[in-house]
Amino acid sequence: MIDSMSPTFFATSFKEPDLLYIEDKEDIFHLVNVLRVREGEKINVNYNLKIYETYVERIEKDKIVCRIIGELEDKESNVEVYLCQSLPKRESWEIILEKCTEIGVVGFIPLQTQRSIVNLSKDGLVKKYERWNKIIREAVKQCGRNRLPLLYQVKSLEECLGLAKEKDFDIVVAWEGAELGLKDIMNRREIKDKIFLFIGPEGSFTDEEIELMKKYGGIFFNMGPRILKVETAAIVASALLLYEKGGLGLI
Repeated sequence: MIDSMSPTFFATSFKEPDLLYIEDKEDIFHLVNVLRVREGEKINVNYNLKIYETYVERIEKDKIVCRIIGELEDKESNVEVYLCQSLPKRESWEIILEKCTEIGVVGFIPLQTQRSIVNLSKDGLVKKYERWNKIIREAVKQCGRNRLPLLYQVKSLEECLGLAKEKDFDIVVAWEGAELGLKDIMNRREIKDKIFLFIGPEGSFTDEEIELMKKYGGIFFNMGPRILKVETAAIVASALLLYEKGGLGLI
């Protein structure tokens, strides 16, 4: 029997009036051979941005058929935070994708900045994106979110800033040169519920890049006196921003 803390699985199709079909081979293997789910047991299924409590009606070789019992509470926040991250090493980036998905980030924009550690070439890029999207998907299943965060193609800093302006999102930047912390900033001014959060590389943003973000109306905040690893900064900044905006569901 799967309990309420077990993963959520994705249905690929719906059949009227109340049947959901799980057809992903890895999900079927995990349910049948790892969790040892049997017909009649309850599982949570994500379909079309909604999560349903279901029971397994039929297990077949190429699909699991689930009958809907009812719709579960929407776990998404009204606060939309896109993490714009200067690309770090592979291990750090994968941790960021996983943990920030769990926290509630709605999208990831990898950045090629002047001090980026990783310089991506077209060779092997498709496989990298497949792996990154799989990490996001597995994190969504684990934490029971309704929504799969978007993963953008790698952008330059100016391309990303232009996208923020086009979408009418606030530009918020974690930067050690800022005078105020996030809470102090938010006590002094209103920040929208739609945010592009920028995190720099290990060597920080260059002076030229800081000036460019200022030109685009960036809001800068300091994360304290300690030097944080890139993945720590991304996770903590995302959590702080969502918490202060009420997006973690804790206030």
